[in-house]
Amino acid sequence: MEKNNRVSNRQLQALIITTSIGVGILSLPSSVADIMGNTGWLAILLGGLAILPFIYIMNKLGEMYRGKIFYDYGKEVVGNIIFKIFSSIYLIYFLVLLAFIVRVFGEVIKAFLLDNTPLEVIIFTMLLATSYIGRSNIEAISRMALIILPIIIIITIVFILFSIPTLDFTNLLPVFQINIKDIPRGMSTVFFSYVGFEIILIALAYIEDSENALKCSFNGIFYTTIIYLVTFLITIGQLGIHELKKQIWPSLSIMSEVELPGFFIENIDGMLMAAWVLIVFATMGPAIYTGGVILSSLFDTKKHDFFVLPMIPIIMGLSLIPESLSQVYSTMGNIVKYLAVFSIVIAPTIIFIVALFKERKSL
Repeated sequence: MEKNNRVSNRQLQALIITTSIGVGILSLPSSVADIMGNTGWLAILLGGLAILPFIYIMNKLGEMYRGKIFYDYGKEVVGNIIFKIFSSIYLIYFLVLLAFIVRVFGEVIKAFLLDNTPLEVIIFTMLLATSYIGRSNIEAISRMALIILPIIIIITIVFILFSIPTLDFTNLLPVFQINIKDIPRGMSTVFFSYVGFEIILIALAYIEDSENALKCSFNGIFYTTIIYLVTFLITIGQLGIHELKKQIWPSLSIMSEVELPGFFIENIDGMLMAAWVLIVFATMGPAIYTGGVILSSLFDTKKHDFFVLPMIPIIMGLSLIPESLSQVYSTMGNIVKYLAVFSIVIAPTIIFIVALFKERKSL
């Protein structure tokens, strides 16, 4: 089972998909529709394409420093002091990201399943459960992702099949009414829904087949984009653009009542919510694991597992700071976006450029 802590290409692909799809898929359709209207599908497509250059950079860094994780070879590239600053920003990013995810998770569970359960209990329970997988190694996390991936596929298929009878395809029109000025804003919103794939900065150090790692990474983003596109098209086809803009979690609203020809199905949202809990678990697990790895790198320890549990009260405290759900999305969401730009775009690009310069200088 252990395989000497190695990650297969299938596991890498599953890891990218499961870490990207979590709470973001709930609000993405309404967020992108609010900015770009019926052409929100274009922002999702362009957002997926915009991720690819940074996937390429991360994979190239993995090839240049094979067998080492980003938080180790980064010290070699830009120096220990500078990279400790980078690592500290990464740590803050993952702490705030986890706080955002678990707060939205808690709000959804409280609204749809456990309305009498205190929010603090839901958040703490999820963090405690997530810490279990977060204390494991990368291979265990990758195997978990491979197990949960079929659940995501099944949910997507069920979502499509149960929505088809009541879809109104005229709601998709006009398809190409595009305002060029709205595209950057739409893409930035979509970009936030892809965060999580940066787990490959660690996973690539343990990859079994490094030659096909880039292809599998691209495939992971491709399948994530397809799922986001399907979700957007179904929600807009079901609700219409005006109703979609008003919804916070449109996909959950659709699944709360599903009407099929000849009979009526109720409470299917409960079953799907149970599956969604596993998906969020698969999103939070790698993030809390990465937080432990960063702390291990900062304090120069061999293991990361004893850093995971102390992060729980910090994450929980951060998650309870916003007084309302609107503040979670407006304030905490924006903080995560800015930190994500540094963690996904700026820092890897700087490390890559400096690494290339050092490589050419040594030739």
